[in-house]
Amino acid sequence: MNNNSQLTPSIILFVTVALWGIFWLPLRQIEAAGISGVWAVIAINIVPLTFLLPVIFYRRKTFFTDIKTKAIVGIAMGGGMAFYAIAFLYTSVLRTTLLFYMSPIWATLLAMLLLKEKVTPGRWIAIATGFVGLLLILWGKSAADISTGLNRGDLFALLSGLLWGYGTVVVKKTNDIPAIDLVPSQYIGATVIAVLVLLTTIGGADFRIPALQQGIDSLPLIIGFYVLLVLPTIIICTRIVQILSPGRACLLMMSEVLVAGISAPLLAGESISAIEWLAGFIIISATVIEVYGSDLLPSRKI
Repeated sequence: MNNNSQLTPSIILFVTVALWGIFWLPLRQIEAAGISGVWAVIAINIVPLTFLLPVIFYRRKTFFTDIKTKAIVGIAMGGGMAFYAIAFLYTSVLRTTLLFYMSPIWATLLAMLLLKEKVTPGRWIAIATGFVGLLLILWGKSAADISTGLNRGDLFALLSGLLWGYGTVVVKKTNDIPAIDLVPSQYIGATVIAVLVLLTTIGGADFRIPALQQGIDSLPLIIGFYVLLVLPTIIICTRIVQILSPGRACLLMMSEVLVAGISAPLLAGESISAIEWLAGFIIISATVIEVYGSDLLPSRKI
């Protein structure tokens, strides 16, 4: 696929994933309402999965084919989704997004190894530019955050980026499987991973089982955001990942970081520094380099 034919799906992905920049907000509201810890992550995955059951039933003849591939996609991309959401509960929004968006590097390296994909100089420049912006966002928020060691949430965020990067490579290889048949696997995988993480908290405060009423009270928010808004974007994202290079897809998804970097301090009542604005500009520049890099830089591949 040439650069011009990739432009439209690239723009769609960039705009669509920007919504995920406020993914953290309703999740923390759900947790504050009483569905604490990993229970909240299970809820925001199992409820959309419930809405997908009619799709699974209607498409059962195709859904229950290529089970091995769909299981890998479920564990990889679903696991990435689960660990990403869990990370928000244990570390800051900016640290979570920063560590998750190591995924372009993982995706690019894995695509080189598994898909024999050639990487242009523009791709490497885009990756480097994007990470400069990400580091500026973290630095602009709090210089102290850089010097502190990785906590549990940071490790979950890093793992989520690794799994998501691998997942994009696998999905790229499955462009003959309809995206709608892959998405339920992602939610199943996310639910399974979240339950496994929950089991590690047995005996701790995070394992406290929420009251039924707390779950009922949280349903409108879960359905309103994670079913009506996030679920369609997951479907769109999965389909576009089948079209674009894994590295490009992960780079374009940095629009989420831009929104998160602005929304987190804004909604928390904090001012947005000049460094954070600069970081946002640099992140957008990274996506422009990725989309138009082949026109601006030599075509030699490495």
